[in-house]
Amino acid sequence: MRAGRLISSSNNAMKHIVIQQRRQFSNRTRNDAIQELFRHLESNYGNLSSLIDTGTAAETIVADDGIIHANHLKRLFEHDATALHVRNFYNTESATQLGEELIQESLRKGGKNWKVSTSRGLESSDVGTLGEHPPYNVAVARERQSISSSQNDGDSKDATTPIDEYFEGVQREFHSRRRKGTSYRLWPLDKLRLELDEAWQFGAGLAREQKDQRRAFGGGLPRIMRGPTRWKGFIHVDDLGPLDSSRGLFSANIYLTVPDTDANKHTNTNPDSGSLYIWPLGVRSRLDWYRNAITLSSLSAQDPESQLILRKALGTPNVIHPEPGDLVLLCAQRPHCAVGFSDGVRVSLQSFLQYESEKRLLIDC
Repeated sequence: MRAGRLISSSNNAMKHIVIQQRRQFSNRTRNDAIQELFRHLESNYGNLSSLIDTGTAAETIVADDGIIHANHLKRLFEHDATALHVRNFYNTESATQLGEELIQESLRKGGKNWKVSTSRGLESSDVGTLGEHPPYNVAVARERQSISSSQNDGDSKDATTPIDEYFEGVQREFHSRRRKGTSYRLWPLDKLRLELDEAWQFGAGLAREQKDQRRAFGGGLPRIMRGPTRWKGFIHVDDLGPLDSSRGLFSANIYLTVPDTDANKHTNTNPDSGSLYIWPLGVRSRLDWYRNAITLSSLSAQDPESQLILRKALGTPNVIHPEPGDLVLLCAQRPHCAVGFSDGVRVSLQSFLQYESEKRLLIDC
């Protein structure tokens, strides 16, 4: 009997292995077929250069008065502009001082490195974040991993979850950034929220949970980029999908410290080192997306080979040279990158804006 059971168990195990191999082969075959279909579409119907915006839609709006204007926001949100550069949004001297404080904080506490996807897997990037909480998408990924682990290990469901830790960290971040010693100051991201709410006719404020406690999302985090950077600038998007004039995802960056341009001239041949590139690519339909899917998929796989393909296909970018205290708003669905540099440190504060026509702007991080 025992031998019979062993043979039966062995047969069942073998059947399971065969089924798994068939499924893997089937998945590979299906994926290969889909890849071949998109290659055929792009080789016969793709034309990414024809989707590069021209005219006003390709402009970077520049506001020299330090003020966020409603008409500028409207143009940006409806994709009648590629970016909005508000000079002197935050006092230059205050921005530089705050940037130095954050550099010292990063030296004391260290930063959380952003990982990028390459052909070799996830690798460290040149960007680190500071703050009491991770970006929300990182917290969600940790939550999924935690649920999977608890199901396997039988851990208690009463433990604090990564999502709870995120929202608790958000509150600590808000309170700590507004204090300097025993006094209070206007944190640049708070200023951004206030002025967006004042400028946009439907108002603006923090995004909130759609259920349970309706807790507030983060309003933004500091980002640190130190030279010499390993990458000359990874072209990417923060949201894959066609542009829609009634909705979209936008990023806001307030620059506190930027690399010295003159210092980089001696060690970097790129005159735009430390600047921001954004390409006025205007993919406005799913059909155009599918026609160019092979090239556009490189926006989420940031390996050197894909980057070369993208740079050739996208052509000349809009170049933005931010100074301390400047605010840059851009459509996160258009390709963009922070240009690498040899010397210095770049410190910025970043948040995201969710736009939907005739609704309140939602801010999160």
